[in-house]
Amino acid sequence: MVKANKRKAPGSASESNTKDALPRFDPKARKRQRVALDELGWQSVEIPDNLDDYEGFFGLEEVDDVEVIKASGLISFHAKGKDGAPQPGAEDVAKEGAEDEDEWEGFSESEAEESSQEEELEEEKKPKPARVLKSNKVAKDKELGALSFEALEDEDTEEGVDVTEWHSLNLSSGILSSLSNLKFSKPTPIQKASITEIVEGHDVIGKASTGSGKTLAYGIPIVEKALQMSQTRKEKPALALIIAPTRELAHQIGVHVTALCTKGNLDGVGVATITGGLSMQKQERLLSTSQIIIGTPGRLWEVMSTSKDALHRLKEIKFLVLDEADRLLSQGHFQEVEEIINALDKSDNTDENDDEPPALRPRQTLVFSATFHKGLQQKLGAKNRTNGDLMDQKESMSYLIKKLRFRQEKPKFIDVNPISQMATGIKEGLVECGAMEKDLYLYAMLLLHPRTRTLVFTNSISAVRRLTPYLQNLGLPVAALHSSMAQKARLRAVERFTKADNSILISTDVAARGLDIPGVQLIIHYHLPRAADMYVHRSGRTARAERKGASVILCAPEEVAGVRRLIARVHATSGGTHGKAIATLDVDRRVVARLKPRATLAKQIADVGVAKVKGRSDDKFFREAAEELGVEYDSEAMENGSGRQGRGNMRKKKERENREVSKDQMAAWRAELNGLLGQRVNLGISERYIAQGVVDVEALLKGEKGDFLGSVKGLDLENL
Repeated sequence: MVKANKRKAPGSASESNTKDALPRFDPKARKRQRVALDELGWQSVEIPDNLDDYEGFFGLEEVDDVEVIKASGLISFHAKGKDGAPQPGAEDVAKEGAEDEDEWEGFSESEAEESSQEEELEEEKKPKPARVLKSNKVAKDKELGALSFEALEDEDTEEGVDVTEWHSLNLSSGILSSLSNLKFSKPTPIQKASITEIVEGHDVIGKASTGSGKTLAYGIPIVEKALQMSQTRKEKPALALIIAPTRELAHQIGVHVTALCTKGNLDGVGVATITGGLSMQKQERLLSTSQIIIGTPGRLWEVMSTSKDALHRLKEIKFLVLDEADRLLSQGHFQEVEEIINALDKSDNTDENDDEPPALRPRQTLVFSATFHKGLQQKLGAKNRTNGDLMDQKESMSYLIKKLRFRQEKPKFIDVNPISQMATGIKEGLVECGAMEKDLYLYAMLLLHPRTRTLVFTNSISAVRRLTPYLQNLGLPVAALHSSMAQKARLRAVERFTKADNSILISTDVAARGLDIPGVQLIIHYHLPRAADMYVHRSGRTARAERKGASVILCAPEEVAGVRRLIARVHATSGGTHGKAIATLDVDRRVVARLKPRATLAKQIADVGVAKVKGRSDDKFFREAAEELGVEYDSEAMENGSGRQGRGNMRKKKERENREVSKDQMAAWRAELNGLLGQRVNLGISERYIAQGVVDVEALLKGEKGDFLGSVKGLDLENL
């Protein structure tokens, strides 16, 4: 903005120069005046409820009738109020130079071209849309993102599928539109059997094999109820609390429920995911505005016990859902769930002199899992001794009803697959190998199925930490997943695993429950599952939604008997009859023998790396502890202090030797390993007679690469 402070004498040279350089004063320019950004007429705007994650926003405001002008790299805001009056806050700017009666502001359009400065202004001066948005904090926090929202953010331009088969469930048009866009053409058996019962107000216990669509079986009725409430009530109380045993499953449920809302443009349904590893304050803010709350027991109880507002809001829920209920109710997991249920049922106005128990709030309880029979949770180490601890199906249901305080005396029990716990598309087999050769056989199996998305399960975090660098050293695309990882790292690992068709995920049982990772074709049990129900859930990560897949167990000869007991228990029918025995798969011994040198070298490099990391971590821990105690720390004395001999000391001795390996030695080993990996594994092909029929010479001449020179067959999974 330019202003003249003094009037020049008529006819003077200075006046002539002024006329040439500056345009005439335009009274219309007074109607729009330059205003500071913070002094514009901002008005608060309600944040839409259907945003899945608006963390980082403390508020949203807007202002109308503002012209944004950029000149010489500077941005200014010009506004007017109603009827041409200046916006509030423009007075301070207008008062500048008010002592001079001849002050002028702005330029008329007819003479703006007379100044070169104004030519640039007119060129860059593009009136922006009349609405400008302002947020007090624009940086969006992605911590609360689920496994991957990219698929939900992309606009689906394809036409939806026919959903005629859903019409019998009497769903709203919005839900049907969402199902069509999500490409769900028909309900699965558990969905068809459960949705009607839930809509009618019944408590439900649902049992179905893994990958059968249990999440939408309870998700659709809950979203339907939320839509009905949004049409009749302005306030939006909490409607449903969904409890899941793991963070990954909780985030996945959040993705599915959010997709159900966004794909059908169902406004007004807020979804919050409450899990550990992320900011509790942000999650509390999400919980205060959401109708559907999904979380893990630990973090939910932490939020409820520290925030009275959160507890009061959760007491209003109409649905309590337990997904993978058998694990939530098992020993070691139920304490926090029980605390949550007690807090939800506790009356706000309890009279100590009143002997009568407080009336329970109306609520539907929905329980879903693939396994309920407590017999499946028997430890294999029990050598098939029951000790009277097994319950039949009837007793299992009584146990659930007692613990979860169902509002109905007889909840609806829905079992759409009473004969088998396993999905029908799973092929099962076992591979026998020595206990010290599991690493080698695992590598051979992965190499024999190079374009297969594979999930490898172990029983310990230490095994994941050891196998991951071992397979990475061998050039395989491997990611790790276990409960000690930071939440962001866990989500990134699952996301990387889902993006590549040939990816490999090494995981503990944290990935065994409920995770719906598309395209998993092979499950390898590096360690024997501790219980039969865990075998069911591990294997259930493949062959989902009526697809095909394979589940293979690596076991030592002494473990075969336990494996066969486990499989027999899993396939036992309701009458107690055992199913078919699991088949033994043969791995080409030539392949194993030729892969041994590279596998041994890769394992050696991985063990050294793990030992060095562990040594630094232990050394730091003991050094800090010694400083706190005020004593001198001697690492050698700590390592040799016990003086006892045994397996543990031999392991520690090996770790010390690995920590002492030099960088030069590691570099030499890596160079040797790279040389071995650069060569194709020769399976008995003669260099003189390469065209003897077992080599694809045409592919070889084209430069096509592979891991093997010669014909090789993978595991015969199709004929199981």
